[in-house]
Amino acid sequence: MKKNRKGFRQRYRNLSFRKFFGASLCLFLFPVLVLQIVYVRFSISEMNKRVNEQIFNNLLQVSEKFTLKLESYEDTVYQIYSDKEIIRNLEQYQGADEAKKAYLFYLLNERLKQFVESRKGIRCISLICPTGESVTYDTQSGSALDNIWRDYEDLRLTVPYQETLDKSEVVLIPTQNISTGGSIESLFFLGKELYDTENLEQGLVAILTIGIEQEELDNICNVTQQTDNPSINFITDNYGYVCSFPDISQMGKKMTDQEDVLEFIQSQNMFEGKNLCSNWYQDDETGWIFHNVYDQDNMMHDINVLQGIYWILLAADVLAVLLFLNSTNRYYVDYLKKIIEGIRQVNEGNLDVRLVVDRQNELGQIGENFNHMVDRVRTLIEEVEEISKKKNQAEIKALESQINPHFLYNTLDAINWMAVRNNEFEISKMISNLGSILRYSTNQSNEQIDIVGAEEWLKSYVSLYQLRYGHSFDFKIYVEDEVRHIKIYKLLIQPIVENAIIHGLKDMQGGMLCVDIGLAEQPGKIHVIVEDNGAGMDKDKVDFYNQKDGEWSHSQRIGLTNVFERIQLYYGEKGDWHISSMEGLGTIIELILPIS
Repeated sequence: MKKNRKGFRQRYRNLSFRKFFGASLCLFLFPVLVLQIVYVRFSISEMNKRVNEQIFNNLLQVSEKFTLKLESYEDTVYQIYSDKEIIRNLEQYQGADEAKKAYLFYLLNERLKQFVESRKGIRCISLICPTGESVTYDTQSGSALDNIWRDYEDLRLTVPYQETLDKSEVVLIPTQNISTGGSIESLFFLGKELYDTENLEQGLVAILTIGIEQEELDNICNVTQQTDNPSINFITDNYGYVCSFPDISQMGKKMTDQEDVLEFIQSQNMFEGKNLCSNWYQDDETGWIFHNVYDQDNMMHDINVLQGIYWILLAADVLAVLLFLNSTNRYYVDYLKKIIEGIRQVNEGNLDVRLVVDRQNELGQIGENFNHMVDRVRTLIEEVEEISKKKNQAEIKALESQINPHFLYNTLDAINWMAVRNNEFEISKMISNLGSILRYSTNQSNEQIDIVGAEEWLKSYVSLYQLRYGHSFDFKIYVEDEVRHIKIYKLLIQPIVENAIIHGLKDMQGGMLCVDIGLAEQPGKIHVIVEDNGAGMDKDKVDFYNQKDGEWSHSQRIGLTNVFERIQLYYGEKGDWHISSMEGLGTIIELILPIS
């Protein structure tokens, strides 16, 4: 038994880091992955999916019930619209004497009564003439004179009339709070313009409005005022105004998005302190939106209980893993401390330190490699000292072999004087300008210079191209006095000018190249404009160069792209550019640069 225990201990000592941590991670992660993947990916996701699908289907059914109900009321509208007796009596009613008008009023009222009583849910039907005269039958009052509009002198000013006017179709008017005898009643309406189909040139006869009880919408939505109910349905119109809700005082409140819906429900203290979710369905025909808000915690109660059990099991598993790791870390940590101490001594310059290797796992390999490293460091130090001596000698030789650029400038000066002696003044001017350009370009190209210096250099640079192309184009440069001594980076404008000459003006006569440098409209910035009347660019190329976050290939990082990348590098977001161009008309390139 003792021998077997010793053999097990030795195998434990020789256990590799990979196997040790692999076993530990498997022991720790396997339950976590199984529980979390099975639970989170399946249970919660599937439950949420089914809950939302069920709620959406319920809302779809509510919408279909609403559509059917609405169609039944629209049938009543069209029955009245096609009732020739009503149309004829309305035509006679307008302009009749008092006796005749009273008789016609009675006939119209009786006819409306028949329509009202034929359909459940209708509160009132009104016929509103363009003259302001109206006939209304109210199911609650039963009176020809006392009706829901008793507080309104002119029904032409009511929302149903205004919403229906000048519309040929049947109009659905969202829920309105009607003031009647000191109380408030909520109705939604259908409206329709009435015409005499046999005498259309007569124009509008009247506007028909049918007021429908709010309870009809509440019944469709199964609206309840029980605060312990886990969900609630309600309706908003296509503009977001509440049309159906348990609390009648909230009618007409507006919501613009789903966040507003949740805030609105929470403000009613119906689900105080609950984790709410919302679903909605919009009816394509009416545009009305059917909402459902539910308490997610209530819906997911069973899943939450199961999740708590899983977390308890997971915590127990983590505790077991931690105890296992703690019992084995001591052995490994002690040897790691010896390695760290050896590294510290080497860092202090002691290259004679050695580690005792008494195991065959990764820690043993580290010990062996540490000892080999110390030996290798000693050898490398000796090699580096030798290489340093050779490197110093090579650098001296390299410095001695460098070509002095002044030799090139002196040679150009000599050629210049030879041209002068032979009266070749144009060649002398080209050589002189070339020498200035070379000195300007090769001397710290990333430094900043005054704009007045850049102006003189551009004149010399462009003059070479004018001579080269036989003065086929003119060049003008204008610099405002306020910016002449402001500094910009060298060679920032030159590639744009070169691009204009080579790609815009090279093959044409009568070309014009203009450079304008002045203060920008934005405070603290200068405005550089390079304009030519050359060949121009196509739209794709203009869009390509105008992109501010473009990633140009290596072959494209010359010319214009070089300028734009340098602007981003030098100035960041403070620098900007824009290209305007049309093929055959020319190009305008604008730079906006901050004043350094």
